[in-house]
Amino acid sequence: MMRGIAMTLALLATTASFSSANTVLMDASGVKQIPGVSTSNGLVAVISSPGTPSLLTSSSEILAVDDAGILSCRGATLSTTSPAERTSLASTSLVAGAVIVDGITDGDIETGLSYTRHARTLTALFRARIVSGEETKQTLMLGVLGAVDESIESNLNAEVASIFEAAAVGTEISIEDAYDIQVVSVESDADARQVMSTATEVARASAQDSTLSAVFSEAQNKIRDNGVTAEALDPPQVAQAFLTCRQAYAKEARTARAKIAAWKGRVARGLLVDGFGNEAEGLLRRTLDGFDTESLASAGLPAVASHRLELRNELQSLVETSVRELFGLQISNLEKSTLKKFQNRLLQKADLETAYDEHAASMRSAAFAFDTAVTGLEVRSLGLTKDKANLDMSGKLNDALQAFPDSPAAQIRRTKQVTKTTGKEKKPGERSLDFGLDLVAMIRPDGFGSFQGFAGYQLGGNSITVGVHNDADDPQVISQFGGVRPPLLRVQPKLRVDMEM
Repeated sequence: MMRGIAMTLALLATTASFSSANTVLMDASGVKQIPGVSTSNGLVAVISSPGTPSLLTSSSEILAVDDAGILSCRGATLSTTSPAERTSLASTSLVAGAVIVDGITDGDIETGLSYTRHARTLTALFRARIVSGEETKQTLMLGVLGAVDESIESNLNAEVASIFEAAAVGTEISIEDAYDIQVVSVESDADARQVMSTATEVARASAQDSTLSAVFSEAQNKIRDNGVTAEALDPPQVAQAFLTCRQAYAKEARTARAKIAAWKGRVARGLLVDGFGNEAEGLLRRTLDGFDTESLASAGLPAVASHRLELRNELQSLVETSVRELFGLQISNLEKSTLKKFQNRLLQKADLETAYDEHAASMRSAAFAFDTAVTGLEVRSLGLTKDKANLDMSGKLNDALQAFPDSPAAQIRRTKQVTKTTGKEKKPGERSLDFGLDLVAMIRPDGFGSFQGFAGYQLGGNSITVGVHNDADDPQVISQFGGVRPPLLRVQPKLRVDMEM
């Protein structure tokens, strides 16, 4: 307590060295007569903190200027801010070449700048330049009533950046483009003189060859046209809420993109993502739940709720769009691999002109394998189901079966068989006569194709193949048999005779 009293007395004593006659430019009633002071040396503005002694100004007016041309503006408080106070902050932001936000205490730093009166002051300063479209870079000095180390400087810079980001929502302006931030210590008279000297030098570099009345008139016109002071200043919790929403969005979007990138890398190699359907639904659920949990408090603030909802919709769209794309790519990969395996299976048949039922059984087996694989890709919450994919695959398998006998691969295989048969060397007088019996049986009980199986046995030149498929009620199968149900049991014998003379 004694240290605080001593600091206050020191501040009051040293302020006298900066005190000079002040001309009131604005009070509660509005703008006063603005003197025609030259601005060729630049304008420095000191934003004081109500209730906190300052080494840089002794003025407590809403807006005033001293004999040296230094503007003194009263900062915002955590309570209400009058239209005149908002106008003075906006005007100061537009006309000054360098702005010093004074009165940042150790308590402000410990609490967090976003939760103090300085957040409202900074919001007013930032909003005026953002809305008015100011393109010149301004120097913003943060005056700390205490020692400044790297940690304090880093924390203050981060908090000021977050307040600016909240004020600049909906624009592409960055704080690096708009401000040169400096954190300075104002513990003594010497510190105060050094800060003022630096600010004056910076302001002189961006000075306009005009008068105070002219630049203030121009600033007032911009403020009136843009209506920047018509809105109340956002309280610190609102600025923090904007930041919280954006941080939650960035965190969840980063996590989702990393997972999606891993999936895309696998799909690009022609592979499937194991359990994609469940994984995709889980990713969408975790992403939105994580965002909702971290930004839930912001939903109750009307000024932030719409922005939060917009970010949530963007996050949902990011995941859903990627999941839909991956679903389509995996269906394409699965179709290609299924058709390739089906064609290879047809080529493996000893007799390329084998019975229709045996080829049809191979097609049903391929369709069943496709259905099993595509079931794991379904994301029902997004309407991504297997129905259309199965229908398309059935058509492609049927087309492949019909085109197979005339395909280049089948012709090459047929040519090799002929070459192998005609190229055998026979001994003089050698004759041979071989018989073989092939039986193909198909059992088709009632059902829609939910079960199927095949078994085969070969002994010497004889073979038997038996298949079971409960698809007698399947409309597609009935159409293949001319509109009637297939027989329960169908047996097709084939006698094979190999004769060499």
